[in-house]
Amino acid sequence: MKPLSIMAVLLTMAAPTFAQDAAPQEAPAEQVQVSSIKDPELQPYRHMVRGLDVWDEKHARMAPQASLRFELWTRDGKMANPEGLQLRLAGNTVDIALPLDKDATFVLPRSQEALADNADLLLNRKKDQFRWRPRINTPGVPANARRLGDLRLECEVRAAVRKEEIPLMYRAGAVAAGGICNLPMTAYLYRAPQRLLSAVVVSGDRKSGLPLRDNGHVFQAPLRDKSWDNDALVVYTFADGQ
Repeated sequence: MKPLSIMAVLLTMAAPTFAQDAAPQEAPAEQVQVSSIKDPELQPYRHMVRGLDVWDEKHARMAPQASLRFELWTRDGKMANPEGLQLRLAGNTVDIALPLDKDATFVLPRSQEALADNADLLLNRKKDQFRWRPRINTPGVPANARRLGDLRLECEVRAAVRKEEIPLMYRAGAVAAGGICNLPMTAYLYRAPQRLLSAVVVSGDRKSGLPLRDNGHVFQAPLRDKSWDNDALVVYTFADGQ
């Protein structure tokens, strides 16, 4: 792909309510099940905290009414089934259960103890079976739309967490561009909730069609185009007519 392929991967691999009931205390057998799986970590906690830092720094400007959640997806881009999944923040001494709601979404807490313990985000599955991504939602946005400022901030959070995976030559260019999410000639791709017939960006009376990929399952968002403000909406037309 001619645009920056690394960002296409970062944005599409990995779109929310936090479970109110605390997860039950895990039995020792479940802990053995998690630790017995080779390389079960999703991300080191110290990397995930960088995403929380970006959220704290930028959400008042980019998505002031929004909330931040993280969600799990299968490697083929489908929403994860949370049944049987156990997520935790664990190190040598820290072990914090992270409840998953019915949409396989979770809240990542801040924990100085987990940071000092060099903890990891662990899932009781091999790490190559699942992906994660931030989900930032502003209340009141229609079910068939996403707010552009929310998508921009999702990009910022994801890039902060995964900056080691971005080649050094692109990181250097990102400094001049104002961040990796502002690089020119870069495709910013997002997975839609279901297959799309079309997607348009809308602001008042102005609208423009957006490119689709992967047979309508992925759309390209105009993150860099500042002529679209943060309140512009990406509006979907679903292929099944709903």
